[in-house]
Formats: sequence, structure tokens, C-alpha cells
Amino acid sequence: MFKVLIVEDDIHKLDSLTAFIHQYLSNSEVMPATNLKDAIEAVDSHLFDLILIDMAIPSHATVPGGGSPMSLLTGGLEVILELSSLEREDDCIIITQFHEIEICDNNYSINTAKKYIHELLECEVLDCILYDEGENSWRKKLMDNISIYENFNP
Repeated sequence: MFKVLIVEDDIHKLDSLTAFIHQYLSNSEVMPATNLKDAIEAVDSHLFDLILIDMAIPSHATVPGGGSPMSLLTGGLEVILELSSLEREDDCIIITQFHEIEICDNNYSINTAKKYIHELLECEVLDCILYDEGENSWRKKLMDNISIYENFNP
């Protein structure tokens, strides 16, 4: 079973990414994490072949009477840093609707963010992809990245 974690709080984007993974990666199991708390718990307790990570995610799930979760614009980086602290090498792809990613209090274009994540945080990501549901460019870029897996089914 090819295990995929999708860290995404937007239900439409989550559904779109899940459908994409099921279409192109045979025998895949997708686990969603809609907030930072759930994402950290997932990586602490499971190994993944691939992790798709949104940058802006809430701190925790909304619970009646539990207060509103804090929106974290760099929450996705926390997941990557957690993997690094665990000395894990799960493949990660950042897929975000923002043209820039904040790293160490500076904004970097999505085209250069991979380099700066490596240089500044000493973490690796396969790619940083700009997501726009109305465009097909994210699908092509994601397909190029997942074509490396043996169970890729074009």
C-alpha cells in the first residue's frame, strides 16, 4: 500500500488532491490532516511514502466550546520541521495557493522556496507547487513529481 498524507484544510482542495492521487497512484491510501495538530500526530505515528503539504493551515480542529483555531501561514513548515527532527525522509511536496512562502521571516517565491527551505531549515522537499483549481499547471507539476514512483499509473 502506497501511503499518502495530505495536509490541507480546504475541503474542495483536499477532495481534488485525493482524487488526483487515487487516479495516478494505484494501490494508494490517503490520510487527510486538516490542521497542524492532526498532521503532527500523523507523522509521529505513521510512515508515509508521500506527503502533500499546504502552507496555511489552522493550529487545531474546531471543537464546539473549544475556541477558534489559530490560522498559521507557515504551519506546513512545522510539519516539515517535525519530520526533520524525527530524522525522517518521507517525500514532501508543498502545494499552496500562495505565490510566496514565508521562511525565517522572509518571503520567497514559490519557484525558489525549495532552495531556501534546504538552505535555511536544512530540510528537503521534492517541489513547491502553486495550486489553482482553475488551471492545469499544478496537475502537470504534481504528475511530473509522482511519476518517480513505481506504482504511478498515467
